[in-house]
Amino acid sequence: MQLRLWLIAIGGLLALVYGAATLYGPFRPWQMVGFFPLFGLAFVLYALATWAVMAATTPHRTVSATLNDSQPTTLPNLRATLLIVFGFAALFNGLLLPALPTLSDDMYRYIWDGRVQASGVNPYRYPSDAPELTALRDPAIWARMNRPSAITVYPPGAELAFAFIWRLFPDSISGLKAVMIATVLLAGALLTRLLVRNGQNPLRVLIFLWNPLLIFEIAHSAHVDALYLPLIVGALLLRLTAPVERISLRYEVGIGVLIGLATLIKLYPLILLPALWAVRRPSGRVWRQSLVLPLAALFTIAGGYGLYIAPGVDTLGFLSSYTREFFNIAPLPLALIHLAEAHSIAYYLPSSLLLPLLVGALSLIFIVRPAATGAETVQRAMWPIALYVLVSINLFSWYVLWLLPFVTLLLGRTHFAALGWWLFSGLITISYTLFITGYAPEWAAWVEFIPLYALLAAAAVTSGLTFIRSRRASTDPRSLEASAT
Repeated sequence: MQLRLWLIAIGGLLALVYGAATLYGPFRPWQMVGFFPLFGLAFVLYALATWAVMAATTPHRTVSATLNDSQPTTLPNLRATLLIVFGFAALFNGLLLPALPTLSDDMYRYIWDGRVQASGVNPYRYPSDAPELTALRDPAIWARMNRPSAITVYPPGAELAFAFIWRLFPDSISGLKAVMIATVLLAGALLTRLLVRNGQNPLRVLIFLWNPLLIFEIAHSAHVDALYLPLIVGALLLRLTAPVERISLRYEVGIGVLIGLATLIKLYPLILLPALWAVRRPSGRVWRQSLVLPLAALFTIAGGYGLYIAPGVDTLGFLSSYTREFFNIAPLPLALIHLAEAHSIAYYLPSSLLLPLLVGALSLIFIVRPAATGAETVQRAMWPIALYVLVSINLFSWYVLWLLPFVTLLLGRTHFAALGWWLFSGLITISYTLFITGYAPEWAAWVEFIPLYALLAAAAVTSGLTFIRSRRASTDPRSLEASAT
C-alpha cells in the first residue's frame, strides 16, 4: 500500500510537469530555455519513483505466482500496482499528445513519406523538393520538413509503417503520435513479461515507461525508434523463453525475424544479432551451429528491401552523407577527430572505422565464446549498443532509447555500468542546448559523458577485482581441499 501511495503521489506531480510542458507551448524557436527545468524536474521525480520501486524487492519464487493468482506476497496487489504504473505512463504520454513536435522535425518526414506512398510513388525515387512531387506540397507538413533536397534515409520497414499510419490517420500529427505511444506501451507489456521470466520484480518496468527521455522523444517528438522497441524486447523475451536443452526452430526463427524487422525500422539493431545468436547448451554443443536465426534475420531484411528496390531508386537515401555528419560528440571520439585532423585525415574516418572494428571484434568474441545461458545473452546484447553510443560522432538523444530496456533489467546498487547509462539517459538532453546557442557546445558533451565514463570505469574496476578474487579463491589450497572433501 505504501508503495502505491508513493507512486500515485509522484505520478500526480509528474503529470503536472508534462501538462505544464504542453501548456508552455513550442520549445522552439524562442522558448527553448524552459525545456531544461521541466525535463530536470521530471527526471528528479522519476528518480524518486525508480528508487521506490527498486526498494520494493520481490523474492524470485513469488513473482510469477503474483501475476497469476491472488496469493499474498511481499508486493501486495501487484496487478493493481502495475496498473498504476501503466496508467500513469499512458497519462504522461497523453498529456504531451497535443504538443507540437518542436524538439525535432523528423516526424514531418514520416508523414510526408506516407503521403508520397499513398499517391503511388516510391519514397526512395525523389527528394521531397523534386518537381514531380510539387502537387503534394503543403505548408503544414512539407514546409516544416528537414532536408527537402534529400531522398529519405529511413529503411523499408519504417516506410511501410509510415504508409500504413498515413492511411489510418492521413496527415495527422496526433494520429502518428498515438501509434508511436501505443508501441511503447506494448514494449512495456513485453518487458514486464521479460522481467518475470528473468525472476525480477515486474514493477521495474517503471524504469522504462516513466523515463522522461522516452516520454519526450516519443509522445512529444514521435521518433520512429518507438517502433523497434517492442521488436527488440520481444527478441530478448524469446531468447529467455527458448528451451536450453535443445535448439527450437520456432524460437530461433522468431528471434531472427524480430531482429530483422527492427533492422528494417532502423539499421543499427542488426548489431544485436551475434549476441542473441551465440548460446552454449549444457551439453557443450553450441547453438551457433544452427544458422536458422541469422538466416531468418537476413531473409527478413532482404524481403523488406525487395518491396522497394526498383530501377532509378536509391533505398539508402542520404545515408552515406549522414554518417559523416557530427553532433553531440563525446570526449573520446572528439579526441580522435582532433588527432585525425592533426595528421590531415578526414575527421569522420576514425569513428567510421573504429565502430565497425570494435563491434565486429565483440561479435567475434560472442561467437567464439558463446553465452552460457539465455540470460547472459540479454546482458551481452547491451555491449554493442554501448560501443555504438560511446564511439558515435552523431548522437542525438533519441538514439539512446534502445538502451532503456537493458537498463531496466540491469539497474541495481552494485551495477555501476547500468547506473551510468540510466543517468546518461537524463543528461543527454543537455545536447538540446544546440537550439539556444546555434551550435553543439563542447561543455555540454563533457557534462553528459564524464559521469558515464566515471561509472563505467568503476564498473571495470569492480569487475576486475571480482575476477581477481575468484582466481585467488580457485587456486587457494584450502578451497581446493574443501572442494575435494
